[in-house]
Amino acid sequence: MNKLTKTQQKKYLPVLLDILKQLGVKLERMEDAVLLGEVDSSGSDGDDIGGQSYTRDMQLSLLENEDEILKATQAAVKRVEDGLFGTCMACKELIPPRRLEVLPYSSYCVGCQEKSENGNLEL
Repeated sequence: MNKLTKTQQKKYLPVLLDILKQLGVKLERMEDAVLLGEVDSSGSDGDDIGGQSYTRDMQLSLLENEDEILKATQAAVKRVEDGLFGTCMACKELIPPRRLEVLPYSSYCVGCQEKSENGNLEL
């Protein structure tokens, strides 16, 4: 089992905290847009209900995706605090630094992520 040193792990902390900050602002704006859309559509005459419904569904889907990234980032911060950051939560091998540069909130290596997405990951 390879592991990042504490110093290596802590260098990702500012990146993760910046993601959390950006997501907080983004989620707030998206929630406002969804709520504003609900208010605006209440007076609709029915001509564009299908389009409004599609837009609202898309906004909710984006909001849900951003919320998942928020939770993953919060979990990554916790892993930094616990000294587990950079280690695959499934196979316990080192997550390649290149992957962490692209997705610093990754909790799995590429192989285990694929297994997870296919429903074949056993923890």
